[in-house]
Amino acid sequence: MTRALVLGGAGFIGTAACKELMRRGVETIAAGRRDRPYGTFTSYVAFDRDDEAQLKRALESVQPDVVLDLAGDEPMQVEAMIRSFKGDRYVFVSSGIVYPDIDGRPAGEDDFAPLDGQPPAEVDYMAGKRWCETVLSRATDFPWTVVRPPAVFGAADRTLRIAAYIQRVEDGGPVLAGDPRKQANHRAYNVGFEGVSLRALIEGIARAMAKPANLRPVPFEDLPDSASPYGPNPKRPAGYAIDRARSELGFEPSALEDALAETLAWYRVAHPSHPGYSNRQNELALVS
Repeated sequence: MTRALVLGGAGFIGTAACKELMRRGVETIAAGRRDRPYGTFTSYVAFDRDDEAQLKRALESVQPDVVLDLAGDEPMQVEAMIRSFKGDRYVFVSSGIVYPDIDGRPAGEDDFAPLDGQPPAEVDYMAGKRWCETVLSRATDFPWTVVRPPAVFGAADRTLRIAAYIQRVEDGGPVLAGDPRKQANHRAYNVGFEGVSLRALIEGIARAMAKPANLRPVPFEDLPDSASPYGPNPKRPAGYAIDRARSELGFEPSALEDALAETLAWYRVAHPSHPGYSNRQNELALVS
């Protein structure tokens, strides 16, 4: 049986990843910084990955075949993993933010270009992901694979970005959206929905809630703060090409309706409110 160690396994995406790995018959161990009872579907180990001695001890104890890294965003974390992990596959979950400004066309995996030089002492999240991938690109003898999801949503997402759209559809007012004018080793893969624009997402929410999709495109630069958390910057990619993941990994995206069903069930029970919804009157005034 394959054994997987999931770094960030107690988080929003990590919990879903652990459940799916277990469903597929993978022995799954979640990992995080804080000790906690983790539930019944998988085991859990606590250690500080930034302490390389703790990382080595955890890897020696668990002896995973695969490490799924959902929490790495600093190049030193990846460098330590390269030195310490001796298993079959290190899967680094990156992000679509690593792509440069490509003026609204779909991003392909090869649009990412490794950075030059050495990582700085401090990096923000975007630069951190870029440097992590750069470090991996230089590790020619290390069995890495990169996965780049776009913006994600689902039940119990602590960012509440999807709730921002559900709330606006629910209140019946206009929803503002910016108008933008087989070998896995050493490979990066885009994963995500195919052909699901922000408009399609809002229209899908509206259908599921039996509400009108009162969508109002406005210039991106005029969007009020937090009005559209997934709102596309016109300079950033207009979606992500998933041909490589489909042909080499057999990846097929979920149907939007299936993904929304669980999310809307969570919303109807918890009824969370996105912080940006407090500025709703400013949005309504913009299009009145």
